[in-house]
Amino acid sequence: MKAYSTLFLALALSGCSFVEDRSEEPVEIIDVSDGTRSYISGKSVQSDTIQYTVRSGDTLGSIAKKMLGNAQRYLEIAELNNIEPQAPIYVGQQLQLPSKGLILVKPRSNQQVRNQKEQSTEQPTVSTSEIDTLLSEQRYYEAIEYARAQEDLADNNQLQEKLIIAAQNQVRQLRQQGSVGEAEELLQLLIDDERLSESSQQILQSNLAALNVEQDLVEAKQLADSQEFDKSYNILLSAWQVSGTELESNALFTGARNKVSEHYHQQALRLYRNQKLDDALVYWDRVLAINPSDDLALVYKDRVKALKEKLESF
Repeated sequence: MKAYSTLFLALALSGCSFVEDRSEEPVEIIDVSDGTRSYISGKSVQSDTIQYTVRSGDTLGSIAKKMLGNAQRYLEIAELNNIEPQAPIYVGQQLQLPSKGLILVKPRSNQQVRNQKEQSTEQPTVSTSEIDTLLSEQRYYEAIEYARAQEDLADNNQLQEKLIIAAQNQVRQLRQQGSVGEAEELLQLLIDDERLSESSQQILQSNLAALNVEQDLVEAKQLADSQEFDKSYNILLSAWQVSGTELESNALFTGARNKVSEHYHQQALRLYRNQKLDDALVYWDRVLAINPSDDLALVYKDRVKALKEKLESF
């Protein structure tokens, strides 16, 4: 008996305990957006970060909202993983999340999950006041992330409209910074979001088409400056066929067109003076293809036709 007493006394003095260490037991995490279950170890909850696997439809903002309770914490996730806040993420990618504020909830029944979805469908509760604030503060990318993190985005036309406004302004900023590629990626990402209505996707597709045309016009201007007129002409012609007279106010288009047209006029006049009328017409037709109201081309084209008729009458 004395031996047992001595043993217990020694254990007590050494700070040992018979309480079972449960830090390795898995802790269940419920994705509050759809009830999907995943598990992490209890020890990892006690650490500063946990690991999260990206799923289809995830954005940094949506992950921050469903796992940390606040979409605005996407900046923390980006910083923790050494990625840009606007960087695209892909399915299967492993991200580290801060364990502070992690949402751990008890498992819900399938009926509870269904009830929440029905309630969300019948009574959208997302307020647009927060996105209005972000727009007014010109925090456009954060506004995009906020909108995409909302569960009722598919049914909330007002939210989609504000998402498009944010996207258009973010694209404008990226263009001003010379980051046209990033702007294209952003628009394509939103176009691929199946929750957006057909009309919303059409607007975004139109924005993307305009952005592509502008990028082509930059190349056309560079080619014209380097006197590669035929290559520049082909790009200008494609742009004109897509956008037409809308390009008249585009300095890139008009600048490149003026140089190409001047070159073609000179070529046509040289051929005209050498009585190579058909060859001259080819160049004036090219000028008119990218500028139907070019007076010089119209005048000389009429002269060529009249001269050809006179020659044929002999």
